[in-house]
Amino acid sequence: MKPRKKTQGHPWSTHKFQSGFSLIEVLIALLVIAIGLLGIAGMQALALSNTSTARQRSLAAIQAASMGSMMRANRGYWESASSVDVTVTGSLSGTSWSSTTLSGSVSSQGTDCETSVCSAPLQMAAYDLQSWGLSIAQQLPNGTGRVQCAAGNPVSCQVSVSWSEKTVALNGAPGSSATQTYTLLVQP
Repeated sequence: MKPRKKTQGHPWSTHKFQSGFSLIEVLIALLVIAIGLLGIAGMQALALSNTSTARQRSLAAIQAASMGSMMRANRGYWESASSVDVTVTGSLSGTSWSSTTLSGSVSSQGTDCETSVCSAPLQMAAYDLQSWGLSIAQQLPNGTGRVQCAAGNPVSCQVSVSWSEKTVALNGAPGSSATQTYTLLVQP
């Protein structure tokens, strides 16, 4: 084998075939960074969606607990009722309790306890349900409430709040919605 001759001149002169290689490296690095940024943007969008879902679920839990507190405050009605099944649907068209629809044993009551005295526990229960229904409608999309009580010692009630929730794109079609329900067991 013959020894190589040292060439005089610039030390890079022997690497003529590698010119432009750093430009390819820069382009690949930019591509990797762009894909990483797109992934971060997707994670951010999913986090915002999950935050909205958690907010609605928290509001439903607060609304159910609110009705449970109203039931405990009006034990005269809730403990004496043999069986109760009331569905509450609020409407956003108005801001008064008259825009709430009740079905069940308290639907015939129409007393506004803010402007007149509610002396009967039934009137107070109807007013509580109507204001609860309006609050649900204002805070949750397509929100409805339901109270079901069974006679016994002690009386046992289920307070349910239902609403429409957009599904996460991983489990359903983007933009589709499903009805969610939060149920709380209450003993007034």
